[in-house]
Amino acid sequence: MNISSAFYDFRNRNVQISRWRLSIDPLLPLVLLLLAWALSSRYYPEMLYLSAAWKYWMLGGLTAVFITVSILIHELGHSSVARALNIPIERIHLYLFGGMAELQHRPHAARQEFWIALAGPMASLGVALFSWVMYALVLDPTFMAWYFFRFLALINLLIALFNLLPIFPLDGGRLLRSVIWAVNGNYLRASWLTKRAGSFIAGLLLLLALADYTWLQSDYVIFSGILALYMMYTWYSGRYELNYMPSAGDLIRPAPEAETTQALVEQLMPPREQLLKRCIFPVLEHGEPYERLIIEGKVLNSAADDISQLPAKPAVTGDFIDLDEPNSWSSSVVYNAEWIPVYHSGRVVGMCDAKELRFWLQQNENAIHLWLPRTGKGIT
Repeated sequence: MNISSAFYDFRNRNVQISRWRLSIDPLLPLVLLLLAWALSSRYYPEMLYLSAAWKYWMLGGLTAVFITVSILIHELGHSSVARALNIPIERIHLYLFGGMAELQHRPHAARQEFWIALAGPMASLGVALFSWVMYALVLDPTFMAWYFFRFLALINLLIALFNLLPIFPLDGGRLLRSVIWAVNGNYLRASWLTKRAGSFIAGLLLLLALADYTWLQSDYVIFSGILALYMMYTWYSGRYELNYMPSAGDLIRPAPEAETTQALVEQLMPPREQLLKRCIFPVLEHGEPYERLIIEGKVLNSAADDISQLPAKPAVTGDFIDLDEPNSWSSSVVYNAEWIPVYHSGRVVGMCDAKELRFWLQQNENAIHLWLPRTGKGIT
């Protein structure tokens, strides 16, 4: 990594390392401090004897930091496979009790979702295996590092197993949906079945926890209760994504009253100029729709470029969507950029997320009426 490729954006709490953008929850340092305190005052004193309190704090603090590093490695596993499958990463976000790799667009094939979902647990298992080798084969209990690697092996194994639970949006839930999707060929049906399976498993965990509390009364009753409640919450929060069915307005970024291409670019793109290379812009100065001219965003260096000096070319199928021409937004159309102009009643009304549009049309041809002009949210 070049030093120049890393910086910290204090306003947005983002760390940029080469091509990776990392955002951190502002309360995460507080959680790390509490975790370091618990490890240094409760866990490690029961495991080994050290001659000074600062040594416990050093060991506890290092362990707390590496738990976060383990979560980051888990998310980098997802991100690396996504990039290998040509799905760009928007950012990796670390929050209080986990992390999330945000993709720029959803996987559009079952195999993509399967490998991206599996990569995180596999990365965690890799860290667990390395840690096990260190404490089981390399070190012995006379070293402080032996206790550190033993704990790290256990926590990464738990991270992997927890994420493999088949409840969406955990990795196991995404793996389940990808398998169902591959079998029946339909994303929407697979999402519905995944939601039903997740509700059954979360309910079963809750019943087992109640049985443990009522009859078994094991030493793990508190843990099983917390796990069951958290799984119910996980399923409840994930059901919104599984139910998601976009309308036209969800995939179209409106451009009200944009009179020039320059104004359209400046209105839609800042502060995310990285979107420029993934766009095709209409030339608004040449009397559309009768003469549709376009400018490819890859020739723009920033939203402030003088577009009048850049080369324009006639639009072809795949360069635009006209809501009055269904053939321009058929699922058989291959779009030439991720974001393309949308026309309605002879004028440009916004920019469309073309990859998402094509995906949803392929998955549900029966819902094609959602794209008729009269139903488009924000389209007038």
